[in-house]
This record gives sequence, C-alpha cells and structure tokens, in this order.
Amino acid sequence: MCRIYGYFGSDRDVRAMEAARDAQLPGGPDRQAHVRGEDWGLGCNRLAIQDPSHGRQPFTNADGSVHAVFNGEIYNFRAIRRELAAHGVRVDGDCDGSVLLPYYELHGDRFVDRLEGMYAIALVDLRSGRRLKLWSDPLAVKSLYYEATADGVTFASEPGGLAALRTGRPDVDPHAVDHYLNWQCLPPGSSLYAGVSSLRAGEHLVHDGHTAVVRARRRTETPPPDGTCTPARLGSLLTGEVERMSLQSAPVAVQLSGGLDSAVLATLLGRRRTDVTGFHVTHEGTHPSDEETYARDAAAHAGIPLEVVEIREAELPELIPPMVAALGSPNATPHALSAYVLFREIAQRSFRVCFVGDGADEQFGGYRRYSTALAATDDAWAERYLDRLSLVPQARYRWLYTPEYRALLDSDGSSRARARELLGPPAPGRLEQLLTFDRLHKLPGLNLRKLDHLSMAHGIEGRVPYCQPAVTDFARRTPDTLKATEARRKRILWDAGAPLVPESVRTRQKQPFTFPVDAFLAPGTKLWEFATDVLARPRLRTDGFLSGAAVREVLDTHAVRRDQARLVWGLMILELSLLPLP
Repeated sequence: MCRIYGYFGSDRDVRAMEAARDAQLPGGPDRQAHVRGEDWGLGCNRLAIQDPSHGRQPFTNADGSVHAVFNGEIYNFRAIRRELAAHGVRVDGDCDGSVLLPYYELHGDRFVDRLEGMYAIALVDLRSGRRLKLWSDPLAVKSLYYEATADGVTFASEPGGLAALRTGRPDVDPHAVDHYLNWQCLPPGSSLYAGVSSLRAGEHLVHDGHTAVVRARRRTETPPPDGTCTPARLGSLLTGEVERMSLQSAPVAVQLSGGLDSAVLATLLGRRRTDVTGFHVTHEGTHPSDEETYARDAAAHAGIPLEVVEIREAELPELIPPMVAALGSPNATPHALSAYVLFREIAQRSFRVCFVGDGADEQFGGYRRYSTALAATDDAWAERYLDRLSLVPQARYRWLYTPEYRALLDSDGSSRARARELLGPPAPGRLEQLLTFDRLHKLPGLNLRKLDHLSMAHGIEGRVPYCQPAVTDFARRTPDTLKATEARRKRILWDAGAPLVPESVRTRQKQPFTFPVDAFLAPGTKLWEFATDVLARPRLRTDGFLSGAAVREVLDTHAVRRDQARLVWGLMILELSLLPLP
C-alpha cells in the first residue's frame, strides 16, 4: 500500500516531485523514491506491509525500458508468481507488487484482468514508442487523480499530490457544487477543480506523448441467476477471501460497527489469527444510534478484544478541518468524522491493516432504499431513488442556488441529469439495475474514496473483502430474491452470516455506521458555533454558487426547529473544502 505520483509528456523539476512526495507522506511513511527520465517521472511513498524487505518502488525491468509504481494490494500474487516461474521468470521475495512489472511484460495491458485485489497502477513503457499507462481496479477502491492537457499528464493518489505537480493554480469546477449536493460527494471521474479528473472503476488511461485516451473496462452482461449461489457457498467464499487477505505478519484491526457486515469479518479473522483487535467509535452522551453493546457482543463472539474510542463534543471544531483536509474531496456523510478518528486511534496503537465492511450493502441489497424502490409501482421511482442519494432532495438543493448558477446548469447539463443516464441502463431486474449503479458510481465516489483517503491519512491500509472481484461476481449471479425484496434485505448474507454473529446482532434492526449530527449540531453547542462561523465565510456565495439569503434561511430554520442538521453539516464541509489550495 502506497501513495504514487508522476508526470509524462512535459518535464517537471525535482522540486515538484519532492513536493508531491511530501504532500502524500502520511500514506507512505516507510520509504520514498522516484525515478525520472526524459519528460517523465514516477514516484512512490511506500507503506510497507507485505514483505517490507522486498518490493521497493519504483519497479524497473532489466534493461530499464519499463518502469512502474503501484498503490494497493494484490491478493493472488502468489498464484501469479507461480505462473511467472513456469515461464522462467524469477521474482524475489514475497511482496505482492513485485509481480506486476514482469506480469505486464508477459501479458501486456491484459495483465490487469488477472489481478485480484485493489490497485492504482502507473507504468511508463519506453519500448517501441513512449507511453504512460494508468489503471484503476474494478471498483476504484484506490483513488487516482490526473490532469491531461496538451502538454501531457500529471497524476497522484491525492489531490494535494497532484496540485504539487501542476504549473498553475486550478479554478473550481463550476459543476462541482452541483455534483456534491446531488451525490453527497464528487462522483468518480470528477474533482473540485476544472480539468482534474479521477479514474472511474476499471478505467485505463494511455498517453502516447500527444493525446490521452481513457478506456473503460469491458462490461459483461449481467449473468443469469445462478441456483448454486447459496448461503453456504457465500460463507465459504468470504472465508477464503478473508484468509488470503490476512496473510501478512503484521497484526490486524477490524472496524466493528455492531452490524452484520463487520461482525462476520471479525469472526472470520478471529478464527484465523490470534492478533486481531476490534475497534469501535462511540460519541459523548446518550444517543439512539449508539451501538457499543452490539459491538461488544460481536467482539466477544469472535473471541477478540475490543477497543472503544469516544468522540467528545468539545473536540469537534479541532477535528473537522484536518478531516476535511485528509478527505481531499468533499464528502457530506457525517460518519466520515467517526472514520477519521477511528483510523487515527488504530494508527496510534501501531496497527497498519484494518478490515472494514464497506460494499456489503451495495453487493447484496442492504439499504432500505432498495426495498422502497422495489415496492414502487409508478414511473417516478427512479427520481425518488436518486433523491435518497442526495444531501437533500433535488428541489431543495436547487433552491439554494443563485439564478445564474441554475441557468448555467440548465444549459450545460446538471449532475442529476447525468445520474439519470447512469441509472437508466436496464438490467434483468430492477434490483440489479440499482446495485450496478451503486457499485460503479455511488460506492466508489462516496464510501471507497472516503475509506482510502481517511485510512491512508494515518498510514492504515483499509481492506474490503466485500469488494473483492469474486464477491462481486457472486453477487451479480445471485437471484434478486436472495438479495433484497420489499420485506427483507441482504437475505443471503444474513443467512450465510448467521453462525458467525451473536444473537443480539442477528435480531437487531439495521443501522448505518453513523455520527449523531442532530445532537451535536443543536444551537448553542460548540459544533453549531463552529458551523455558523464557517458558513459566514464568503466562498460559496461570492463564487456565485449559493444564495446568501437561502443559506441564512437554512441556519435560521435549524436554530428554531433543528431539522436542518444534515444540510448544515453538508454545507459546512463544502465551504471548508473550497478553501484555497496551498
């Protein structure tokens, strides 16, 4: 696991490479190195987990004609190493990244189709023409930002690293605010800044020194329902994935929310290893969303210790700015703060690997919004579904816009119009249509980008078994009725996980990993004072995005009725995200 950066097509001096290195140092504290050639450079900050004595980056082949850097984990690297050995290629050590460059030389661009794991890969091939190649894994678990211009390409794992390689200060993308309010994040392929993109799930960028071409991974049609997709097979699949994802010698943390997804992982890890510790976040005071009891039951059932981390109300004004900086891209979900504190505490206890349950709901239909959409009988269900994904419904957030901003979006195309297009392609059933949309767009943009940036800000590798390619394939083949119906959600995972979780978790109501924003944003609290101070700043208004009168009305309404907490939080995060780049 690392942070990577580089350029191709136009030169950057060594100071720019060093600045990109330093901007991403928390995600790669163990070794920093780069290699430069004529009009190209690749750099890597390494977080050494698998065989630290080998796998030093950048990787270079024997004659110096191919160079690569890599961020992620390849879990089938030992099988790849055996395949290479059968072709007479020896790979020293036991580091997953070491197989990538020789595997590319063996299979060419198709080598990524055989990788199982999460990755962002950058490669410069100087043979028979000079090319830069970038790849993202099938669900974009690992982020990669880039800017392609007539002069070439710059790229980095984080927006701050990319900013260090730029030759000028970027302008805010005029569509970014609309994207954020519509998605609660910036969707894959976008960023806060004009001209800066991020690789979408499975994308492949090639630059030949003149032009950049971005290709999407070839999508297979949704496979027909498979009667062999049973709870027992899913249980065996998850057991095998967790086993091969936990082979390193370093101890393992697991984020325990108190729900099914993380409890299953905790038990599977506890059965395999004796050095697993659960971590759970609570919040000062008494809140209906508190899940500590369930987390303790899950840890006891898994036979692992549990560390409970409490977030205190007085700390919030000091925690939020560094959390926003670590995100690098605005994210409106309040529980991002819980995740930020969780990973900070995990790092302080000297862990470097943490398993999380992200992706289970998107794979197997765990959210209430799926059941609601399945129950709908009119043609407006899709619009209501997209409203559920927004910070507030579209009519509400468009009301915040200035007339000029609304006119710009109406002429150029709004984020909601693009979301309708992405949701539109039909699938064999409505549920798989929703899950495909969420897997490829909502999950990478909201959950996985948040996980990547907040974990790596503390030198922690977040591992996501539910996002493994084999799990995605299994989920796509599972009949819809075994995933979600109007009455029951995530049925097959509940049945598979029943022996792995305590009765209290099996019988509880589903609740998302959350942060009690309503309580902490009550008028008179420190967070309320902080939020209103932030929103008194002029950026959202003076840049012509939001109406000052509308923002004041939101604050005044919340001060009286306290029903605008999510919107106040989301606007606060956006305003902080728009602070000028260094």
